Amino acid sequence: MSEVKKQLAALSMYERAILMFCLHAYFSSGNYTNKLPLGEMLPDVAAIFDVNPSVNIFAKLTTLQISTPNDAQTLVNVFESMTYEKTGQQLVTVLNKQADLKTLLKAVDD
Repeated sequence: MSEVKKQLAALSMYERAILMFCLHAYFSSGNYTNKLPLGEMLPDVAAIFDVNPSVNIFAKLTTLQISTPNDAQTLVNVFESMTYEKTGQQLVTVLNKQADLKTLLKAVDD
């Protein structure tokens, strides 16, 4: 858990907010894919993506890792993918089905 806390501490305020949004959306819907209305939530960030959709503003989020629920030694990425849809200015995230999302949610909400 301390390794997770270290990774979370390194996230920017925006990255942490996006992670919280994705986790809470997953636990309320059961859907691993989320579409964040980035244009509404963070218009300045959406504008950066509009200019260069391949820019990796959320690098720490894309490399965030946690163990699998069955094996604390096996680390997997929290997100399978994170892409930007210019139409609608949405950040589309896909959570990894193998990640221990319950533990991560507990760490994020602390």
